[in-house]
Amino acid sequence: MYVDRFHNLYISLKKPKLKKMADFYNPEVQQIFPDSCAIKSQQLILNDFGIEVSEVDLVQTAAVNGWYNGGTAPQDVGNLLELANIPVTRQEGANVFNLVNELAQGHKVIVGLDADEMWHNDSISDKLKNWYNDFFGEPGGNHALIVAGIDTSDPNNIQVIVKDPGSGDDGKPYPLDQFMDAWSDANCYMVSTDMSAPEFAEGMQNFDQELGHIPDVAGVSYPDFQIFNDISMGLPPFMPMGDFVPPVGSFVPPMPTMSPMTSLTNAYFDFANNNIGFNDIFSDNYMFNDYLDCGLVNDYMRPTCFDGFNDINWCDIQPMGYNMPMDFDRFALAGMGVDYNMFYNDCMSQFNAIGDFNSMALCQQQLDIMSYCDCNCMDYSTDFLMYM
Repeated sequence: MYVDRFHNLYISLKKPKLKKMADFYNPEVQQIFPDSCAIKSQQLILNDFGIEVSEVDLVQTAAVNGWYNGGTAPQDVGNLLELANIPVTRQEGANVFNLVNELAQGHKVIVGLDADEMWHNDSISDKLKNWYNDFFGEPGGNHALIVAGIDTSDPNNIQVIVKDPGSGDDGKPYPLDQFMDAWSDANCYMVSTDMSAPEFAEGMQNFDQELGHIPDVAGVSYPDFQIFNDISMGLPPFMPMGDFVPPVGSFVPPMPTMSPMTSLTNAYFDFANNNIGFNDIFSDNYMFNDYLDCGLVNDYMRPTCFDGFNDINWCDIQPMGYNMPMDFDRFALAGMGVDYNMFYNDCMSQFNAIGDFNSMALCQQQLDIMSYCDCNCMDYSTDFLMYM
């Protein structure tokens, strides 16, 4: 139960201006009641969608419907949004790539987490208490807030930007590790809108509503980012990590300093910074490969493959001299008997010439899926292109 004691799109490549702690406080974000964090979060999102309604009215509506009784149960978070015809998706066991994927599409995101690990985590005694509770305390979150964005300007110090009804903080950054540790206590529960916020919402003025996502995520094209997001689904859930070692004599074990998801994140930024090619992420240099379940990855990557293929503007080009029919699809490509690598590279060259950079990126996405197949003993044609 999120009981409290329980903006915009912000995937930034620029370092935000530092603020004093008090500068983050916004009375419009602060919840009125001690246990209405989830309701206040939904009210803020409704306002972003142009629906002006008070927190008091929403509390009454939630109480009448059985969605508010000393807090809000996780499964009921989002009900007020759905009541206003804003569909949502609820996800348990999410990860940071899933979170960024929602933000990249302009979606609004509410997460459940442990407020103590967000608000009280500065001193050694605070850290020790939080780590003890991670191992021996009752599982579950006690707070809900909005994730407004991710600041990736420093890959070694990624910050999660939150809008927190409990503290009234608006746009306050937290280190990714601290956020993940707090989020994991609620099993990384996330509620996201299925539609992007309208262009009049704060921070959405430059969002391409027709495209439906930002063009790139921290220097990686969105179609390439989707591949990493799909790969993340084949890794184990988040495990707390860090370099804090409990005092001698403490029976709290030290946290591991690396997790499979962290390894994939490292590979992502190495790829983004052009330090490695896409094939190289599957090398022994990245330990996430030891944990990768390709069966799970394929379940997510196949829809990415099919949707991406269908979104390419085939009729605008003549790859390898072929006139593309109006009904050209992946099965037609499989029947052409061409070298896929040569085919997609020729397509990319032609799309680049006419300035269709989205189709160009989607062709590169297909090449990345081919690389994934080659590095994991699969066949692009049978395991993806012609898969029914």
